[in-house]
Amino acid sequence: MGTMQGMNRWKIPSWLLWVLGGALYGVAMRALFGVLSTSLKGPMSLAFLIGTPIAVGALTIHAARSKNPSVWVMAFLPWVSILLMLIGCAVTMMEGAICLFLLAPLFLLFASFGGLMMGLALKVREDRSSSLKAVALLPLLIALGDRGMPLPDRHLEIRQSVLVHASPHVVWQQILTARDIRPAELPLSITHLIGVPRPVEGVNRMTPEGEVRFSRWERGVNFQGVVTNRKEDASITWHYRFDAHSFPKGSMDEHVAIGGRYFDLDDTTFNLEPMPGGMTRLEIVAHYRVSSAINFYAVPAADFLGRDFVSTILGLYKSRSERAEGAKAVANLETR
Repeated sequence: MGTMQGMNRWKIPSWLLWVLGGALYGVAMRALFGVLSTSLKGPMSLAFLIGTPIAVGALTIHAARSKNPSVWVMAFLPWVSILLMLIGCAVTMMEGAICLFLLAPLFLLFASFGGLMMGLALKVREDRSSSLKAVALLPLLIALGDRGMPLPDRHLEIRQSVLVHASPHVVWQQILTARDIRPAELPLSITHLIGVPRPVEGVNRMTPEGEVRFSRWERGVNFQGVVTNRKEDASITWHYRFDAHSFPKGSMDEHVAIGGRYFDLDDTTFNLEPMPGGMTRLEIVAHYRVSSAINFYAVPAADFLGRDFVSTILGLYKSRSERAEGAKAVANLETR
């Protein structure tokens, strides 16, 4: 008798099993869309990014229907399933940290939507609640209608500046010869915290085709920038060039790799404006492309991370230039 009571005490609630089931369903959908990426749009499709979290949220609340869930439960219980799903995708290495960070808010939002819609449907059609489990087919139905739709392109610009306590010439030299960049030199940024490799070196060299910017990041990332405009100590622009070796396997999530199907960096311009007191206004202007089925979400996310990254680069050149200017002032004093 005591053994039976102990078993009942530790019995897992049925709704919790369905929460786990919702998470497993989400991981299975990720695996399925990964396999179907050649015939459909894969994990970056509207079907997976929107349809799957809606289905996960709906199935989670359908499982908890016997508990008569409140609106708060309908909205937030699906979050447990989604978080377990994201952990599952990370453990199985189907997604990296960058994608998981970027997609988590979107998945949580639409999981809540799915949970609320299922809660409403259960109240309206309580006598036919079993048929509502067909929502599990929602991602596949969306995929069938979505496969012929082209990905929309958005071409965007980031423009940020900082005031540097150094002359334009000193700042210019730091930009052209940024060697041995150490992690401690880079300001804290969300971009690097979520797994984007840090820059290691950026050096301009003359080649038979003209001036080229050679950039290296952590994890073997490397690419080039062909200089298309240059005004000494004032402005320089380079257009990026990526190839199959720019991002070694595992260096970045394939869905956010620069120069890929969904995201590309076109060019960067550094503008240096002399300011009173021997200072310089350093401006970075970057142009990039975002192409996804969820540009309503991807565009502001890319803008946020892009500005975060540009702020980091501005901070690097500001600190290096000001140290160089200080060292130059000390050297001038010593020669007098």
